[in-house]
Amino acid sequence: MNGMRRRFNNKKNVNSRFLPMTKAEMLSCGFKQADIILVTGDAYVDHPSFGVALIGRWLESLGYKVAILAQPNWKSVDDFRSLGKPRLFWAITSGAVDSRLNDYASMGHRRKEDVYSPNGKTGLRPNRPLLVYSARAREAYKDMPIVLGGLEASLRRLTHYDYIEDKLKRSVLIDAKADLLVYGMAETAISQIADRLNQGQTIDQLTDIPGTCYKLKREMKSPDNAIELPSLSQQQQDKKFVMEAQNLYQSQAMASGLPVIQDQDPGKIVVLPAAEPLNTYEMDNLYSLYFERKWHPKYNKAGGVPALKPIQFSITSHRGCFGGCNFCAIYFHQGKTISSRSIDSILKEAQSFKDHPDFKGTISDIGGPTANMYGMKCTHKHSCTRPSCLFPSPCKHLKKDHTEVIEMMQAIRKWQKASKKKINVFIASGVRHDLALESKQYMELLFSHFVSGQLKIAPEHFDTTVLSLMGKPDFKKFEEFEKYFDKISKKVGKKQYLIPYFISAHPGCSSDEALKLTEYLVSRSWRPRQVQDFTPVALAASTAMYVSGLSPTGRKIHVPRGHSEKTLQLAMMQYYLPDNYKRIAGWLGRRRPGLLSKMKRLQIERDVKLKQKKRRKR
Repeated sequence: MNGMRRRFNNKKNVNSRFLPMTKAEMLSCGFKQADIILVTGDAYVDHPSFGVALIGRWLESLGYKVAILAQPNWKSVDDFRSLGKPRLFWAITSGAVDSRLNDYASMGHRRKEDVYSPNGKTGLRPNRPLLVYSARAREAYKDMPIVLGGLEASLRRLTHYDYIEDKLKRSVLIDAKADLLVYGMAETAISQIADRLNQGQTIDQLTDIPGTCYKLKREMKSPDNAIELPSLSQQQQDKKFVMEAQNLYQSQAMASGLPVIQDQDPGKIVVLPAAEPLNTYEMDNLYSLYFERKWHPKYNKAGGVPALKPIQFSITSHRGCFGGCNFCAIYFHQGKTISSRSIDSILKEAQSFKDHPDFKGTISDIGGPTANMYGMKCTHKHSCTRPSCLFPSPCKHLKKDHTEVIEMMQAIRKWQKASKKKINVFIASGVRHDLALESKQYMELLFSHFVSGQLKIAPEHFDTTVLSLMGKPDFKKFEEFEKYFDKISKKVGKKQYLIPYFISAHPGCSSDEALKLTEYLVSRSWRPRQVQDFTPVALAASTAMYVSGLSPTGRKIHVPRGHSEKTLQLAMMQYYLPDNYKRIAGWLGRRRPGLLSKMKRLQIERDVKLKQKKRRKR
């Protein structure tokens, strides 16, 4: 991998160069025809946290000519012809997040802002972009291969549940009528696709690339060792097959797994085993590539792209998560193997920020899906099918000491002290609190030097049964972590706060379990500001529970489905809001008069504080 490092110029930024978005920009980059055109539902932001930019720079480093078609007008074919015909293939993604999550809240309400669009404007992407963009690309150039990728393609590669339509859907590969689908972190798969098409192979010959999914045509033989999953029709007719398909695929969704076949009624697809995760050398080279860390200049007049601001000066230290939370789909996208960058690579990226004209002295985050998994490894010599290395108990083969992450944090501290100007460095990525308890040294370093004032932690619930269905540790682990956080914060003389995150209406959680959490919140006088109603994300194990009404072991469980029950559980977490209190009071009736009076007292206290705050502002 060839690095393409450049220095920023504070005055004129003479070296600034984005991947081209127009014919004129292509010519200024020295080519008339792109080898690959990346189509995305997001605005183009040249930053390594945005998949299109990362894949675009990666392909460019391999010598390919890349152009970007960002948020094209899908109502005609004109935009899809504006850059000309790609020489090798179209690469299409809906954007950084699943388009359903981007457009809709958990209860089906349209979101009022799209942070991945200029000035947060909505309506700049169609419903189900992968299908619409693929149709337009095919209309523009009928013979050109179409490759799907990104998070949405990754999580919708099999039969999946769509919470907006409330139905099981076919693989997007079939519905989009695309030729190939890349899932997971796509660098190795996309490079093989580009290389083999460049060598003259046809798209139908690419049936052996790890991390891809292809349609099984009549003339093709299915892999000999493939496992067949319950079909779309089977799952529609009997929801128990939804959980069966989930468990079967979950046991094979890694590089050492077997291919799987699934009938989409009509059409069959083959999902090959995942690509091997990048090693440290490959990660270092990937993140050494040149990025502007800005949105494309075309968005300046609109006010820019909101999603960039909180992460503009953040650093990805690693990929993967072995936590295996059932409501999370990272296991099926990034995998559970941790791919870590070297400390030197991280320090070089941090040092490069000093030359950026927008850098004000704060690195907002150094981390990955779970901050304190950096450098951790499995010591087992053979493959393992368990999705979590921590639940229901830590695996004996997991090297879970915090030595490497501590070394990285100490190196950052040393670099900070050597800097002429004061630089703040925070860790904002999620911290797995039960894992952090394995190292008091890690916690002391984190609490003393890397907390911005608030540290977000996700205990998710209070009830033991619900936590077990979530794949999360007992709540006592959170309380233990909280005590140490308070102790160290007091020791170093800092006013710092834990911000706990909770999920309402998870499968297995009835109103009785929700009430246990509310009672705990009231007993602590906690007023959570940020709570999340459970959203059935495609391919997550909790979604299979939601659809089937079964636990992963096949036990029947209660599933909150109706709007009234879901709204009630959400209200119970924010009991202190007047409208929520009325809803809860109507449900509780005479069952918990003492609890209701405590809620009312806390609500009055909150109102008094808000009035005092308003007076001070005047």
